[in-house]
Amino acid sequence: MAITKYKVIKKNLEAAINYVKNGEKTEHGILISGINCLPETAYTQMMLTKKNFHKEGGRLGYHFIQSFNGKEVSARQCNDIGMELAESLWGDKYQVLVCTHTDKENVHNHIILNSVSFVDGSKYHNSNVELALVRETNDELCRKYRLSVIETDKANKEKDIARSRIKNYNRNSGKMELIKNDIDEAIKEARKYQEFADFLAYKGYYIKKSGDSISISTPYYNRNIRLARAFGEDYTFENIKNRIYYKNYQFKEDKVYKVKIYEGVKIDPFLLEHSHFYRWYVHFLYVLGKLPPKIHYIERTPEYYKEIDKFSKLCDELSLISSKDLKSIEDAQNLRTQYLEEVSPLKAQKEIYMKLYNKTDNAADKTILKARINILNEDIERINRKIQTCRKIISKAEKGEKEDWIIQKRFQDNKERSEKEATKTKNKNKIR
Repeated sequence: MAITKYKVIKKNLEAAINYVKNGEKTEHGILISGINCLPETAYTQMMLTKKNFHKEGGRLGYHFIQSFNGKEVSARQCNDIGMELAESLWGDKYQVLVCTHTDKENVHNHIILNSVSFVDGSKYHNSNVELALVRETNDELCRKYRLSVIETDKANKEKDIARSRIKNYNRNSGKMELIKNDIDEAIKEARKYQEFADFLAYKGYYIKKSGDSISISTPYYNRNIRLARAFGEDYTFENIKNRIYYKNYQFKEDKVYKVKIYEGVKIDPFLLEHSHFYRWYVHFLYVLGKLPPKIHYIERTPEYYKEIDKFSKLCDELSLISSKDLKSIEDAQNLRTQYLEEVSPLKAQKEIYMKLYNKTDNAADKTILKARINILNEDIERINRKIQTCRKIISKAEKGEKEDWIIQKRFQDNKERSEKEATKTKNKNKIR
């Protein structure tokens, strides 16, 4: 069985990292692994992330301990399970160090989690939901590898599973991008705010308005997503209304308007866009059957988003393998190191611009610096995505090698067993 517990690192992150990396406890450093950071420079990279986002105070990190029954798992398998746990929970946003200790009867993992995300600077909060998610994910991994699990009562178990689904839904950045696309599509199609809300409701979203704030959720995600917080100031209630209004009524000088013809009926897009009465005319043409029916939109569930995101990440991996001609795990590791070296000076440059931005009071200088910071953010994000893709490729390749080794070992064992049986049968025949 696997047991998880944690403690907050408030003062000395370096001391915590040095403790878990102890060579005498980790078989001389063999059982040390990193996610989004190199084990050798984990502390430096974590502190650099904090400096980049000016979040060097408060809680510095989290120290999770994952303990196993020593008779159930080997040290290598223990490290693999710890990596899988950390990867599924925090691999998309945070830097994590996983160290397996073998100095006690039960092998156990020490997992150091940086409190600040290297992607967007958000801080990790160890809420009850997060802790429930850690335990549920840990139990799922135990079941996957046929290890014993401490079963909770049914009600608590269902609650933990629900919390796990909530976290998985929120953690997926590709999914959030698709949600943003749905909102933009609703703004594009709507002529007033109510139509915007109806459009999203038809796609399966729940809409909630409070003052100038709009929040949405789905049946699979009970916590609200506040649009302005998730996607920027363009998604406040007032700004969404303005976007809908100006889209429908503001004259667009550069646009070329072409007249559409439906079964002899001409539809002028310019008048359709700018004339209230003309829209009513077109509506009645539709009612009378003179125009084709409207397009019905398919409801997009979280499962749909999940599959789309999986496909997108797989395409990224295949594209990188093909473009960089990766032929081995070493090639992928070298490429990942190259990307880490590329992103480091960009982060340093961004830090300089941020300091200059905070110090200056000149509006023109602030505008220039802000533009440069945005460009750097795009470059850093692009390289970070490639780093994550490399990490996925390496992980899958290592897993494949491990599975190949198991298959070969089984084949060899079966071969030896068959040879022994054949020899035994031959000897019996000689005796007869």
